[in-house]
Amino acid sequence: MPNDKKSVTVLSFSPSADAELNRWILFHYGIDFKENRHTAPFYFLLNKLYGGKSLILCRVGETKLTSVRAVIDHFNAQALPEFKLIPDTLASDMEISWKRYNSDLGGAVVKWAYTNLLPYKDIMIRPLTLGSPWFERFFVKHWYRIPEKLIWKSQKLDKATADEALKTIQTVFQEVDHLLADGRKYLYGEKLTAADLAFAVSGAPLVLPANYGGDQFEQGPIPSFEEFPQELQETISAMRQTSAGKFILRLYADERYRNIRHTE
Repeated sequence: MPNDKKSVTVLSFSPSADAELNRWILFHYGIDFKENRHTAPFYFLLNKLYGGKSLILCRVGETKLTSVRAVIDHFNAQALPEFKLIPDTLASDMEISWKRYNSDLGGAVVKWAYTNLLPYKDIMIRPLTLGSPWFERFFVKHWYRIPEKLIWKSQKLDKATADEALKTIQTVFQEVDHLLADGRKYLYGEKLTAADLAFAVSGAPLVLPANYGGDQFEQGPIPSFEEFPQELQETISAMRQTSAGKFILRLYADERYRNIRHTE
């Protein structure tokens, strides 16, 4: 277990994959933390004010961690070898997997999901504002077009880009299907690593696992299957049938709320 006993606070954009991955990492390492969730545009203003550089800002005592990768590296360095999410023997493999799952897949899922869902105000208000202060929820409810346009422009969204993103998503899922074909438990054998977490979190909007978002008993910052438009329901149903999709569902069911305190 990491020996860092300093208070941990997190500033996050609640629905982002980085925010979810950060929650999972901290939970895995048994770190107690306080998360302050905000929505657009408030998160981006606060993040800039406090010197952040991504969709999460994690403070460990006086140490400022400005990305989810920095959070992994910080606590990974303190963990016993058997609990490391980036094992020393797999360091180079983890770099390749991080880019493929967190960057390539994660970026594609953002474009696919937001392009298809932002036009549906009634669906998106809850995921965008879950856990945010009341006045932010009020703002988004009554001036939804402001965060919608902010996200649309910042991500350079359009239908053609979303269609291309879905092809990338399908390709990465097929790559993981191939990896899992030999019956391995995790992407790198019998040990949970950062690659598993990065793939599961980035791919989660394509299969909608239970336990997403940091609450075991409530719907997280992601629409339910029933809320998705019919066309997207068909895509989700198909992705759930892949080996990669089933892998994400299993990881969320078996690993999302397991931490090293339970295994020491």
